[in-house]
Amino acid sequence: MATEISTSKSTRKLWLCLAGIYGLPMGVLYSVLNNSWVIGMGGGLAAGALLATLMRWLVARQIKRFSIDRPDLDGEAVLFEGPANHFKGAEGVGGYLWLTPGQLFFRSHRFNIQNHECRLPLSEITHAETTMTLRLVPNGLLVSLMSGKQERFVVHDNSAWATRILAARM
Repeated sequence: MATEISTSKSTRKLWLCLAGIYGLPMGVLYSVLNNSWVIGMGGGLAAGALLATLMRWLVARQIKRFSIDRPDLDGEAVLFEGPANHFKGAEGVGGYLWLTPGQLFFRSHRFNIQNHECRLPLSEITHAETTMTLRLVPNGLLVSLMSGKQERFVVHDNSAWATRILAARM
């Protein structure tokens, strides 16, 4: 099976959402500060577009770096992969997540306080489901293990991740 990257789906929609989430509040703030809705909203939307473009570039850079610097996955083929955050305590540690026929593997990037790797054998995973991050954003992935422990991730297209993890377990 060919490797698929989870961020290939709907990047334009994601860009527009990020630009709007940041740009509209900034436009209101700029409008109040400049006493002009035209200048304020234009500046806010431009700032949102700039931030979204920067974030898209950073994500593409991380994807390229992790595809070149792929960890040892015990010689297994990669079924699905993409940028992710893994929660260690309260910190969402940024990095990259791989799904192979035998494991779910996370490696943090070097710009974290808690650098680590997390290897979850699929034989120990009992369930994978979508969740809300901060009870607000629908981008969470909750992986339950036989031991009763749960691992939480933030991923793009969390429903695809949950479906693929459950399918790979079979």
